[in-house]
Amino acid sequence: MVLLVITYLLFILILLLMVAFLVLLERKVLGLVQFRKGPNIVGIYGIVQTIVDGVKLILKNLMVLMNVRKFFFLLAPILSFILSLINWFFIPTPFIRVNSKFGILITLVISSLLVYSTLWAGWKSNNIYSLI
Repeated sequence: MVLLVITYLLFILILLLMVAFLVLLERKVLGLVQFRKGPNIVGIYGIVQTIVDGVKLILKNLMVLMNVRKFFFLLAPILSFILSLINWFFIPTPFIRVNSKFGILITLVISSLLVYSTLWAGWKSNNIYSLI
């Protein structure tokens, strides 16, 4: 059981690091296409740039409007992130094997639930244009 939890946590860590390097690659390519220097200021060759961007995003001042239901409005992005990570567990990989005949079906169900977190955030903001 403990080994399974460690495997899941290691898989999530590898997945998040992969996304960080893909963001760095995207920024480098966009810098080349637009004839400007890419992210090369933070760390060696800009490797730490994605982590710094994440820390900046977390530490930014959060603007919450007056008529917003704060609990649900703040919980919707967290729900979306958690559902996105859970979705990766049902994709067959060499590291994690979920014994399920319905792996693709579960992946589609979780992907369809991600839409509701976006709708939930818009609905709880009490904006008249949120559900258009």
